[in-house]
Amino acid sequence: MSFTLDQIKTFRKLDYPPDLYQFDTIAAGIEGGFEHVSDEDIQFFHHQGYLVVKDAFNPAEIESAVEGIHNLIEQKYSDFRGVQIEPKLIKQVDDLTPSQYRNSVRKVYNCLDYEPLLKEIFYAPKLLQIVAQMIDAEPVHLQDMALLKPAGFGTEKPWHQDGAYFNFSLDETVVGVWIALDKATANNGCMHVIPGSHKAPQLHFKKRDWQICDTDIDRNKDVLVPLNPGSVLFFDGLTQHGTPANHSDQQRWALQFHYCSSNAVNITAEERLEIFGAEGKDVTC
Repeated sequence: MSFTLDQIKTFRKLDYPPDLYQFDTIAAGIEGGFEHVSDEDIQFFHHQGYLVVKDAFNPAEIESAVEGIHNLIEQKYSDFRGVQIEPKLIKQVDDLTPSQYRNSVRKVYNCLDYEPLLKEIFYAPKLLQIVAQMIDAEPVHLQDMALLKPAGFGTEKPWHQDGAYFNFSLDETVVGVWIALDKATANNGCMHVIPGSHKAPQLHFKKRDWQICDTDIDRNKDVLVPLNPGSVLFFDGLTQHGTPANHSDQQRWALQFHYCSSNAVNITAEERLEIFGAEGKDVTC
């Protein structure tokens, strides 16, 4: 048994300003997959901080990735612990039916050592070739996860820069890759980005998450990134991005990978917090 409509209504909570995300400007994309990405497109990525490639993965590849996620959620691998459910349901997780549990998963992470179907797509040569051009070096694994917004009550991921989470200097290029596994729309919580925002770090605070303060977002520059299954958003590790809540009747599943250079130089967590705001770590904005 899944959740009833009355249950879903009790889970819903819009705890951010209703105009925090704008829906007027839609990102353009490259048609026809990775083979149509040009040098000019790579320059666009470096200038704007993001790049959309449509139909990059075929339906069979996407179906395989979805199967891999189901394997992880349904505990095919008994020692896998990387499943996170919606925060509002954590206290009642033991009372959820199997169907309710599956429909409440928010994130699946650190998957590659367990699920070969996801490893295949992470290391797909056609994908790595584009990432290598973006970082001008051999790309290596930094992070892997599946981001799942349940239908009806999927939680917002506030505006942030991924660089605020990674211990790398500002000279290092980290590339995020967001792959739609089903239709990501304005209604079910697709990605939003701020073009050009990757040129400087932004102070982060503890509010709804470790995030950029709502009042620090230039909302007029918000670009909506709806994607069909198999389409891809590349974004710089400093590009400001976020996803609103999903109060629609359609789930929104995506893979999110991060790559860095094989020669990337680490900094300490303390040095990172000096850049992104150690004073904000334990306070709200």
